[in-house]
Amino acid sequence: AARIKKFYRRDSVVIYPPVDLELFAVGHSPLAAKSYFLVLSRLVRGKGVEVVVEACGKLGLPLKVAGTGPQLDELKANSEKLKAKSTEFLGWVSDEERIQLLQNAKALIVAAEDEDFGITSIEAQAVGTPVIAPASGGFLETVIDGKTGVLYGGPGVATADDLMEALQKFSAQGGPSSGWDPEDCIKNAEKFSKERFKKEILELVKNHYGKS
Repeated sequence: AARIKKFYRRDSVVIYPPVDLELFAVGHSPLAAKSYFLVLSRLVRGKGVEVVVEACGKLGLPLKVAGTGPQLDELKANSEKLKAKSTEFLGWVSDEERIQLLQNAKALIVAAEDEDFGITSIEAQAVGTPVIAPASGGFLETVIDGKTGVLYGGPGVATADDLMEALQKFSAQGGPSSGWDPEDCIKNAEKFSKERFKKEILELVKNHYGKS
């Protein structure tokens, strides 16, 4: 809405696209049983995967990267330079594998520049998995900082240092005195259901024609 106001000088109503939450109604795994961080993305410039590989590599954190794209060889080379033995490139994964990876991850990590929405962040929360994402774009609407994940950095390009700080914050909050509640993530994801989408579309049409 802010972008439309800025560039077109018009008011607008934002209705987020629906996520088929029924596909992700598979329950959640206990955080203590989860052993890796996850990236699910096309491996192209602008998605910031190189930032995630660098941050996790420097911290020695286990990372699984699922996806294909022209940046794959570069990312593998970066990982080797960092001697990041805990980073694994999975390539293309099926829908079933995608859900299992999300379900068993400590957190989904995103570093995309200026993402408008980010459906994968909702899919992760739908299976009770927190999200670590930039404090910009659609993630400000889809991730509740400190409750369903960690937001880091700000407007502009996220850096590896920003993400490293967020990862340390995430691990600290997941300690024995607090932790992440999967039910908070699932409840937040439900705000982006197909039912919510239908309701908001109908309300928009009703309000529009009601003023005509």
